[in-house]
Amino acid sequence: MEDLAQTAIDAALKTGVSFADVRIENSTTTIIELNDGITRQSMASRMKGAGIRAFIDGAWAFAQTTNLARDGMRTTGESVAKLALATQEKVAERFTIDGPVFEDKVRLKVKKPFDSVSIDEKMEFVQIIDEQSRDFDKRIVGTRTIYGELTSEIYIANSLGTRVTLQNAIPRIISIPTAKEGSNRQRIQQSISVRSGFEEMETEEAQNIGTKAAKLAIDLLSSKSAEGGVYDVVLDPALNGVVTHEAFGHAAEADNWLSHSTVLEDKVNEEVGPEYLSISDDPTLTGMRGSTEYDWEGTKTKKRHLVKDGVLTDLLHSLETSSRLEMEPNGAARAQSFMHVPIPRMSNTFMEPGDWDVNELIEDTKQGILLCNMNYGYTQPVKGQFMFQASYGYLIENGEKGIMVRDVSLAGNILEILAKVDGIGKEFELEAGSCGKDGQYVPTMTGGPHARFRQVPVGGM
Repeated sequence: MEDLAQTAIDAALKTGVSFADVRIENSTTTIIELNDGITRQSMASRMKGAGIRAFIDGAWAFAQTTNLARDGMRTTGESVAKLALATQEKVAERFTIDGPVFEDKVRLKVKKPFDSVSIDEKMEFVQIIDEQSRDFDKRIVGTRTIYGELTSEIYIANSLGTRVTLQNAIPRIISIPTAKEGSNRQRIQQSISVRSGFEEMETEEAQNIGTKAAKLAIDLLSSKSAEGGVYDVVLDPALNGVVTHEAFGHAAEADNWLSHSTVLEDKVNEEVGPEYLSISDDPTLTGMRGSTEYDWEGTKTKKRHLVKDGVLTDLLHSLETSSRLEMEPNGAARAQSFMHVPIPRMSNTFMEPGDWDVNELIEDTKQGILLCNMNYGYTQPVKGQFMFQASYGYLIENGEKGIMVRDVSLAGNILEILAKVDGIGKEFELEAGSCGKDGQYVPTMTGGPHARFRQVPVGGM
């Protein structure tokens, strides 16, 4: 792979560009899906190819190829360079690309590689989870269970001298049961996914996820629709993580500064929340779904302290954004595959823990609501606006957790909401997810502690 990448880089530079990089990827994916005990999908695929970029004076060009022969790489390198040169005179802003140089070969060690487990064993695992949900209660009227796994090796090289090899392995199990009683129909989703081999699917938590999901779905049948109003709101780690990721994290991706499309544009080194609030994005956490040692441009990753003691201190950078904004690169450029361009993305994003016990938060809340997990939502980073519907919640009355509620939404402006946080829990949990941006999806994790926000508008039925 090293020789092939260098062939493309040399061809691009010889054509006249000032910077070029190459990502050669070899990945395999397996997906097994059951609906109501019936196999709906059983698929294994392999993808191998290269993504090649060329740059000069602010003009980028990108090409992809599955022809990994030397002649194919040379031809693609020349073609993408010519495209960059052709658009050179039309750029609105001229700049250069610079960054640190890294050489490394990262070998990911797992206890149980996916290829050591037969497809029959994986199918049996999915069937067990699906049966757990279907057999839990006669009111479970529908089940959907999905198992997925990804293994990949990526070689990254650029004309600055970076040469990095990355390996990854990510399994995931998802349980989505539907419960029905009369006209009342409720559905819930639970999932587990980390960076590991198949051993994670053999843990007690993964082996019983169908039962956990079914119990939640049945509990929702007896829940009540919440009334809208202004509440003191306690967010559980899952929903707190979603709000942190979607409403704040996307606004902190540095390409939004270049397009002037973030509510945080004039907030760098400014206060965006109380002094006890800190928000981080950390791809260096061991075994997490969003973790990686280097990004897709070959820059070594590190923990990004987006907010520290209430102040916006860092952004999520690619080589372009760090070069143009004259800030330190921090390894946040990610791509869905070799067929996509690396852009600033989150990894494992969370609110840092505080010093409250969750029971203390609830006991200290006279009238409020505890909101958990998320059904759906939307964000507008340019305005900082967001809306999320919680999967479920519990009323808090006189410091005690009360009845279960549903159909509850949380909406507002992220800077206004952050200013209202007044209690942050000690515990720390992360939930698996997939983050979408510009048509690309990458594995992430979100979470943190429980957190309380005073006097927040909440929508209900």
